[in-house]
Amino acid sequence: MSAAECSFVGNSDLFGFGVRIGVYGQWIATLLITVFDPANESPFRLLNLIVQISIFLGLCTESGERHNAIASVITQLLMCGSLSSVTGDGISHFGHMSGILRLIFYTAFSAYGIFFWFNGIDVMKSECGGRDVVFFGPSTINGWFRSLGKVVSVAGLVACVALAAFSVYKMMRRFRGGIRAGFARQSGRRPQVEISLMLASMGLIGLSIVTVEYLIRENDIEGVGAQDVGSVAQLIPLLAGVLACFLSLWKVLAHGLIFRRRCWLLFGWHL
Repeated sequence: MSAAECSFVGNSDLFGFGVRIGVYGQWIATLLITVFDPANESPFRLLNLIVQISIFLGLCTESGERHNAIASVITQLLMCGSLSSVTGDGISHFGHMSGILRLIFYTAFSAYGIFFWFNGIDVMKSECGGRDVVFFGPSTINGWFRSLGKVVSVAGLVACVALAAFSVYKMMRRFRGGIRAGFARQSGRRPQVEISLMLASMGLIGLSIVTVEYLIRENDIEGVGAQDVGSVAQLIPLLAGVLACFLSLWKVLAHGLIFRRRCWLLFGWHL
């Protein structure tokens, strides 16, 4: 079938142009702040988490109504486009409340992935009879990419369960000295950046953006272009993402954060 024959109207509230640009902006802003101003990265991570949860709830609702499967793939890509940390000690964040919330989200997201890749695709609609494009090549939704999705979702859920046990242990240690000691932040440490994680995050952001836009174009999805921006559901993430990206870039340049001394690591080795 041609792209025109497989065309359908996408959900602009989930992956419309405004939502996509807003999410891309938040990815870039979070990466900039995490690398150059890690002391203030918590608000950006929280903003990312709020947007991710909102999109995820919309995805679950849409999946319950058995909408097009390729739309679910695009929405999932919008929720996993960047790493949460590039410091090299990111697992330590799961001892904090914000890390616990992210872990809960990742667990729910992995569980949804298991449902979608094992069973959801078969019960959702497909305008192309299962030949929807899900990756470059083109790769169809019932090809090797589905097998990869199964493996990744199962591995993700196993990792989340293991991290949940680790988080409980870390939380118990943090609050052993009392509530005030549990919420106290470590100070006096020079910021550190793991170069391999930074490059991986940059590559993941680029790959996610290119893949999402490619899938929308190749599957000829309508109603999610720049000319269709107009609803509050698109304008809010659009403004939030653009402002976050602009303000983080301004702070990095105006305050000279790019020249601040920090520890650069490469696979754990100090450079």
